[in-house]
Amino acid sequence: MKTRFLAYYREDIEGELRSFKNGNNTSVIHWLNMIKKIDFSDFGRVDYVVRALGSNETHCSSRTPLDLMGELLAQKLGAKYVRDILTKKRTQQLKFAGGAHNRKAILNKAYNCDLSRLSKNSTFLIIDDVCTTGTTFEEMQRALLKASNGKAKVIAFSLVKTLWNKDYTYSKKQFNDNFYKKLIAS
Repeated sequence: MKTRFLAYYREDIEGELRSFKNGNNTSVIHWLNMIKKIDFSDFGRVDYVVRALGSNETHCSSRTPLDLMGELLAQKLGAKYVRDILTKKRTQQLKFAGGAHNRKAILNKAYNCDLSRLSKNSTFLIIDDVCTTGTTFEEMQRALLKASNGKAKVIAFSLVKTLWNKDYTYSKKQFNDNFYKKLIAS
């Protein structure tokens, strides 16, 4: 699955992302403005945009900054934002889950998907604010593929990606510092 992100979940970027998640209007506007500037032509045709569910959600009930992000991406890509096709069997906290193995155990078959009113032979862009190990994206993809009998194409996008300390090189820090300057100026 093709996955794309804007920056790394470190230092100043971490603070701005937390503000986004908390619905701080200034941060939400900054992140949405950065998305407006991105060229997504490498994604090809996208039919639907769908967001991940938060740790305390079993379905999309309230509007979140991720909904604004999904609506913007759908508009930019000529797609439709669908917020109600994914559900989860249970809520779960992934914040302190650790590595991919623990996250996979927590999320194992947690997502369900209802494509009854959509074309199963479609391309779905799944979105989240943070990609830590990719497990949430993998679980969302599993649910979409199951519901589409393997016909759906799935790509993923997150605002940031988590890096372990050993992987956070000087060049990645420079990239993040430059991105942060652009983010707060947008």
